Amino acid sequence: MAENTVTPIDENMRRYYLDVMGVQCWELIAPVEQVNDELNIAEAVEANDISLPSLEDAIQQCNRCQLHKGRKQAISGRGKQSAELMLVLLSPDANDDEAALICSGAANDLLAKMLTAIDVSVDDVYITSLLKCNVPVTHTISTTELHHCNQYLKQQIQLVQPKLLVVLGEIAARCMLQKNLSLDDLREATNASVQSGQFESVAMFVSYSPQELIQQPDNKRKAWLDLQQIQKIIQA
Repeated sequence: MAENTVTPIDENMRRYYLDVMGVQCWELIAPVEQVNDELNIAEAVEANDISLPSLEDAIQQCNRCQLHKGRKQAISGRGKQSAELMLVLLSPDANDDEAALICSGAANDLLAKMLTAIDVSVDDVYITSLLKCNVPVTHTISTTELHHCNQYLKQQIQLVQPKLLVVLGEIAARCMLQKNLSLDDLREATNASVQSGQFESVAMFVSYSPQELIQQPDNKRKAWLDLQQIQKIIQA
């Protein structure tokens, strides 16, 4: 009688099964030794020797992880360089990669309407992402990818110095907060007060991404409640 054997599956098939079950893939950030150029960027920011455009140029040239192999370009961010409100998505999507613009197309249109509802222009915020390259749907986000791009995000925050950091989307929030919870649980834990969530000493808020709201419009009511809270925080 033949022994039972398990046939290994490749990464694409594994991700397919996880997606079918509603499981999105990401890993907690484990300590990773920093490379010299990361330290040099941080030192340059502290010494006022680097500007946001210079950092954006460095991001566009980045090839530290495997994500650069499948992108058209790295996308650093866009918007007002001294914005009080910084929005952080998980990553550029395929449309963003084509347009060379974070949060493009229908997502941008919805985001602009959402911000207008609280008297904020989309041109007056800074929009960026935790990962700077498009992440293929068949790819599991790795510790190394999160670590390298996390360094860039920290420098962007130091340079923009926003009053409030708003993390948009469940996976982005899980990665930023390092908690494997649902978006509603993350919202409840983080949005209770300005002091509840912080990243790089900046108050942090969690809400739905425009992409999630396009796919699940029933959540727009909860997103509107979040927007009202955000309005109170930035007007305080």
